[in-house]
Amino acid sequence: MSNSRSICLYFVMIAALAVAGCGDSAPIAGERYIESDRMVDLIEQNLAASATLSKVADIDHSRLGQQAGSPMPPARVLLISDPQLESDLIKQNPLVALELPLRVLAFEDGRDKASKIIYNTFDYLVSRYQLDPASTAKLKDRYIANLGIATSGIAPASVATFPSDTMSPDGITTIPSPFGFEETLERVTTAINSQGDTMHFGTVDFQANARELGVEIAPSFLILFGGPAPGGKAMAEAPTLGLDAFCQKFLIWEDASGQIKLSFNDLLALAERQDVDKAMALRVINYRLNKTFGDALAQD
Repeated sequence: MSNSRSICLYFVMIAALAVAGCGDSAPIAGERYIESDRMVDLIEQNLAASATLSKVADIDHSRLGQQAGSPMPPARVLLISDPQLESDLIKQNPLVALELPLRVLAFEDGRDKASKIIYNTFDYLVSRYQLDPASTAKLKDRYIANLGIATSGIAPASVATFPSDTMSPDGITTIPSPFGFEETLERVTTAINSQGDTMHFGTVDFQANARELGVEIAPSFLILFGGPAPGGKAMAEAPTLGLDAFCQKFLIWEDASGQIKLSFNDLLALAERQDVDKAMALRVINYRLNKTFGDALAQD
C-alpha cells in the first residue's frame, strides 16, 4: 500500500472511531467498583506479604477511561514481578517477555455482571511461545505457585477462564530495527511521546533485573503505555482485553544474531483468542501502532 493511501485509510478509520464514540455514554456508578477493588486490595496484601513477588504497576483501565471521556466496565490489572521466573522464561524464548511481568485482571463480567479475576495459564505461554513442556516443568510449578500466592483468598467461583489456552505465535508483530539498542529505544520512546492521547505506565529492564540475580540474558526492555480514551472505547464491550491488549507492551530486544527488534501484540489476534468484540476502536489502535512505530524505525 502506498504511503498516501495508508494515510488516507488512517484518517478514514479515525473518523469512524469518532462517530462510534460520539454517542452518550453513562458514567460508571461507584458501587460497580466495590467488589473488583476488594479483589485488587486482597491481591496487593498478598504481594506485600510475599518474599518473592512485588507489584510493578496497578492500571485502572475503567477509571482512566472514564476520566478521558470513554466510560467502560470495571477493569483493573495488576502487574506482578518475580525476576527469577522472568529471567528463566526469557532464556527459553525472548518473546515471552511480552507476557511478563505476570498479570491478573479484576473485571466486571458482562455475562452475569459479577466481579471476577482472570489471568493466563502457563499452558497458554507454552502454546504461544513454543516452550518445551519438559524443560519448563519447574518454571510451570513456580508460575502456578505465584498465581496461588497472588490470588489467595479469592473464591474459585470468581476466577474466570478464556475459551482457549492455546494461541499460535503469529499474533506478534516484530519490526527489525536498523539502529542500535539505545537509538531504537530513543526512537520508540519519542514516537510514544508524540502521541497526544497516550500515557506511560512504566518500564521493565529484564536484562538489568537478571544481572542482579547473576543471570545473563540479551538486552530485553519492556515499555508499558496506552491511551485511556481510545483504549476505553476498545474495551467497552470487551474488558478482558485489559489483561493482554491494554496497556500496550512494546518489547525492544536483541536476538541471537545481535539484531535489535521491536515486538508487540497484534490486538486483533488477542481479541480473536479471547473471543471478544473486535471493535472499530481496536482496529484503529492496531493500525496506528503498526503505522507509527513502523515509521519510527524506518531507515532515514
